[in-house]
Amino acid sequence: MFSEISRNQVQQSLVVGILAGILAGMFGVGGGFLMVPLYVLWVGLDQRRSHATSLAAVLPIAVAGAIGYSASDYVDWNATAALLAGSVFGAIYGVKLLGQVSLKLLQLGFAALLYLSALRLIWSSTPHQLLSGTAAIIFLVIIGFFAGVMSGLFGVGGGIIMVPALIIASGTDSLTARGTSLAVIVGSSISGTLANLRKGNIDKAFALLTGLAGVPATFLGVYFSQQLPQRIALILFSVILIAIATQQVRKVQLGSAVH
Repeated sequence: MFSEISRNQVQQSLVVGILAGILAGMFGVGGGFLMVPLYVLWVGLDQRRSHATSLAAVLPIAVAGAIGYSASDYVDWNATAALLAGSVFGAIYGVKLLGQVSLKLLQLGFAALLYLSALRLIWSSTPHQLLSGTAAIIFLVIIGFFAGVMSGLFGVGGGIIMVPALIIASGTDSLTARGTSLAVIVGSSISGTLANLRKGNIDKAFALLTGLAGVPATFLGVYFSQQLPQRIALILFSVILIAIATQQVRKVQLGSAVH
C-alpha cells in the first residue's frame, strides 16, 4: 500500500494530518476543509479522490477530538443522537452525489463552502436558545442530514454548520457545540467512508498516514481551544479558509483558460 507513494508524499501526508488535527481540535470540525485542497494542490490527488480520502482520514481525527472534549464534559449526547440520526444517511447520499457532480461544480462548491464558513466564523455567535423540545430535535435531525451530505460530497466533517446550529437550537456554549460536532462526525465519517470504500474512491495510504498523524495533533488542538482567546483564533482561522477558497477558484479559472 505504501510502496506506491514517494517519501516526499509520506512527509506531506503527515504534515497535512498534523495541521488538520490541530484545527479540528480547536474548532470542532473534521479538518477536511484543509485536507482536500492540500491533497489536490500539494500531494497531487485528483479532486474527487481527495474528497473521499479526506473523509476517511477525518474518522480517527474526529474520534480523538470527541474523546478530548468528552473528557472535559463538553459533549451533549442527546444532541449528538439527534444529529447522528440525519448525518449517517446524509453521508451516504453525499457519496452518491460525489460520482455525479461535475468536477468544476465540485471545485466551486467547495470554495463557496469555505467562503461561507469564514463568514460564519467572523460573525461570532453567542449561546441563545431559539428552539426547544420536539422542534429542536427535528431541526437537529435536518441539520445532521445536510452535514452528512457535506461529508460525503466534500470530504469535510460537517462541523461548519453543526456548531452554529447547536448554538441556535440548544443554546449550548461554544466548547460544547464543538465537542458534540466531533462526536457526530465520527458517525457520519464511518458511514461515508464505508460507501466510498465500496466505490473504490479512497487512497488508503494517504488516508491512513494523514489520519494517524492527526490524532495526537487533535488532542493538542482541544487543549488550545480551551486556552487561546476565541475571537482572535476564529479570525485567523477565517483568513486561512478565505486563502484556501481563493486558491480553489483560481485553479478552476486556470483550468477553464486551458480548455
